[in-house]
Amino acid sequence: MLATLPLPILVALLAQAEPAPEPPPAPLLPAKPEPEQGLQTTSDSEPRMMLGFRAGADFLLASDVHPKVGYSFSPFFQYEYARLADRLGLGLRAEFTFDRFQKPVTAQADMGGGQFQSYQTTRTLSFFDFALLATATLHLPPLQPWVAAGAGLRVGHFLTAEAAFQPGESRATRPLVLGACGLDVAVGRAALVGLHVEYRNMLAKPGFLLATGQSIQ
Repeated sequence: MLATLPLPILVALLAQAEPAPEPPPAPLLPAKPEPEQGLQTTSDSEPRMMLGFRAGADFLLASDVHPKVGYSFSPFFQYEYARLADRLGLGLRAEFTFDRFQKPVTAQADMGGGQFQSYQTTRTLSFFDFALLATATLHLPPLQPWVAAGAGLRVGHFLTAEAAFQPGESRATRPLVLGACGLDVAVGRAALVGLHVEYRNMLAKPGFLLATGQSIQ
């Protein structure tokens, strides 16, 4: 059976009901202290790591063997460990560089019986370098001019089938010093593009002794 209260009693019960208590006020949080002017930090002053890749033309300034123009590419890793006055960044860079100089040449193949046949081949001179550099970068958004200097090791490889350069192959490992400068431009928030010039000098020039007894560099 469904029972209902008469309307006058229902109204009286509603009128006598106590209102729900109001929720207590939220506690006040202490105000955060304003940072002192001299202690403010920005993301620009935090250490920064960078992976990069450079490629371009290469020139041999002192060599007895042609060609003297080639190509080069260099992946590198750079770590900026300090930022002075939010402008001058000091860092370290580790880089691997590959240089290749090559030229089409004509060689002679011994066919036996005093017969020789000419064929086309390639004379190559390759260098594999590993170097550590100290870097200084001036941050002038969006421009970043920089300089670097360091030292490392160079492994050289010369290869040809030409009779004039027999035995035709030589390898050498030498210490080197290098200096570089460049100008990078920020593209977006996480990329840089730019131009750079680099000079590398082996402390001891490798020599290549020919079968004729002549030595070339």
